[in-house]
Amino acid sequence: MLDIWPELPIYIGAFECSTKEVRDNVVAALRLNHRVSGIRLEDTSDSAWETFSPLMKHSFPALTYLLVQQSYHSTMDEISRSFLGGSAPSLQELYLDRVRFPALPKLILSATNLVHLWYDDISRSGYISPQAMVTGLSALTRLESLSLTFRSPEPLPDREIRIPPPHARTLLPALTYLRFRGVPEYMEHLVAQIHDPLLESMEITFFHQEVLEISELAKFIRRADKLSLVDRGEVIFRSECISVKLSQNLQGIDPKTLMLNPACVESDFRLSYLAHFCASCLPTHSPFECLHIYVPLDYMWQDVIDDPDAQWLELLRPFNTVKHLRLSQIVVPRVAQALRRLPSERVTEVLPALEIVSISGLEPLGPVKEAISEFVDARQLSGHPVSIYDWQWREMFTL
Repeated sequence: MLDIWPELPIYIGAFECSTKEVRDNVVAALRLNHRVSGIRLEDTSDSAWETFSPLMKHSFPALTYLLVQQSYHSTMDEISRSFLGGSAPSLQELYLDRVRFPALPKLILSATNLVHLWYDDISRSGYISPQAMVTGLSALTRLESLSLTFRSPEPLPDREIRIPPPHARTLLPALTYLRFRGVPEYMEHLVAQIHDPLLESMEITFFHQEVLEISELAKFIRRADKLSLVDRGEVIFRSECISVKLSQNLQGIDPKTLMLNPACVESDFRLSYLAHFCASCLPTHSPFECLHIYVPLDYMWQDVIDDPDAQWLELLRPFNTVKHLRLSQIVVPRVAQALRRLPSERVTEVLPALEIVSISGLEPLGPVKEAISEFVDARQLSGHPVSIYDWQWREMFTL
């Protein structure tokens, strides 16, 4: 039927490709490669990919959008170097999920119009070294978003970080969003070699390691001027990780966001990991005013370190300009107990600008109320009073 239409661009979209009819339609469209402007193949099985991949070795001169997502249980070999004829000059958006394509840097060297590049859920056989990735990125002067996420920890063959001089870093002049999931060493190698002056949003998840070395990442974040404008933060506990989301409170405008997700196994090890992460990487001159710590009611705490109170204080310490602290119900006892540990003469060492604490749930009772009261009294005596409010009803608690 495609032959009865004028020479219109063709967009191919298929999910699972589970029937012969769907596969035949995709094959018929791929054979008209000179007209194909978009391809979206989601949850593609091995058998379907075996059918499509020979046709995708041809050149697609009009292709601007490509998404290939292989199924979770795919055992297909890596994509060959001849994919798309080895060149994609018109490509603007490329999304590869669970696809093994170690030759990707060679392809993107030709994709000088690329705006969005996402290479996600990378398996061991799809691994690309940081140096090879930077080499490929060097041609992408229009790139606005980049995502690199690995399926599991992948150690680097060479752990020594070679820091290039500022003039030798690869410039990504249009990049505004960066997402990464993997080992810290990979991120350190990557950001040591690139410079992106317009960066305004990051989302980072690290696989847990005993020692967290992120000095290059800290420098990279502090080189991004727009990230220094964030004024509110969220610390969110999840079963798989803890995240920190920093954003700018701009109504009607996409927020500038920095997401830091240290993925660890034990909850209190995560807390220690996160405290070090924040102390190292938070923009030093950001005008933080609001910090929200959220823990779901079904979160399972595992007290596996000797002094969790000290870790809570270390987590809060970098937020020295926060005026408003919001706490979800389950985290109130832990934060209150930690703040209670502060000696009265040093009660403003942590959260010195704090004015309001909002807590969710019922009015604090018993030991929690006592801990909060001691902190409030000490702040009052220090000349830096703090008010406690009900988060939901915005009413002041009587302590």
